[in-house]
Amino acid sequence: MTMLAPSKFGKTTLAVDLAREFYDGDMSKMLLLATEIGYKTMNGVFAIPITGFDYAEEEDGEQKGFIETVDELIENKADIPFRFIVIDTITALERYAVSYALKKKGREDGKRYTDISDILWGAGYSLVAEAIYHQIDRLKKAGFGVFIIGHSKTKKIKNKDGFEYDYTTLNVLGKTSDIIEREADIIIFGDMQVTKGADGEIKTERLLRFRSDGNILCGARFRNFPDVIESDAGVFLKTFKDAVLGLYDNDEDAVEEAKKEQEAEREAKAEKAIENEVSAESYHEEIGLIIKGFEKTTKQKVAKKFKELFNGDANFLNSTDKGALKEALEFVKGLA
Repeated sequence: MTMLAPSKFGKTTLAVDLAREFYDGDMSKMLLLATEIGYKTMNGVFAIPITGFDYAEEEDGEQKGFIETVDELIENKADIPFRFIVIDTITALERYAVSYALKKKGREDGKRYTDISDILWGAGYSLVAEAIYHQIDRLKKAGFGVFIIGHSKTKKIKNKDGFEYDYTTLNVLGKTSDIIEREADIIIFGDMQVTKGADGEIKTERLLRFRSDGNILCGARFRNFPDVIESDAGVFLKTFKDAVLGLYDNDEDAVEEAKKEQEAEREAKAEKAIENEVSAESYHEEIGLIIKGFEKTTKQKVAKKFKELFNGDANFLNSTDKGALKEALEFVKGLA
């Protein structure tokens, strides 16, 4: 699921309330990946400050990088309670992804890129979007539920007839928005309506919209989902349940049977995905790309470290020890 709304709507609060309601108060099932600087955790919420895309900007044991966190969640899934991962926000995460893509592409091309538009033919925008979604897809395949929170922005759109109108979408690059829009099962628009009563009192109403009027980004794959509901976790979950029931002609027994079958199938796929998650070859490829651009003296440091890691053999391509390869990757990333 993805949710976009203006600042101060209560996006994070809704995500937390959904977890609390769905898991009957067991907040150990939810993990908040906080990419916003200066975030404050809510009572009983497990959270990790994300301060980089691959690895954290500061190695203090508390902050984490996004890829680093995804790696750890997948590797340790059997030993951790988390099942519902909230990314708060995609807007801030994208900034880290841009920096990551610039460095990665720069190493590959032997150049120094300072802006995503510097990468020819607009390829940089796709690199950012694909880098973000690849990690989200890894979480999904490993059996985690993912809830993406983003700020909204309104921009001018001009159609082919020259008609101009406002469109409210995610406050991210166009390619990133496109891939999230394509992959999300539900996109929620948090609409904050301010009205003035007859007595002059200002009232604020928070609504969740699931059907677009052409001016906002939202939608749901369920054909019988309503256009709009009040912003309340209990109301949302009941609406979701009713939408699923509608697909099964309101047969609750059929829904429960399908739920069991799909859950077993999902867990089997997740186990297989985790087994195949990181191959030695993928480590070889990433390490090779990084050290390709190193100077001779740096490569000598790498060779010395690799001999320590790989039992005297500096050629990392000969190793299938994923633990040692992971350590090697972290080492060369630090040098880069």
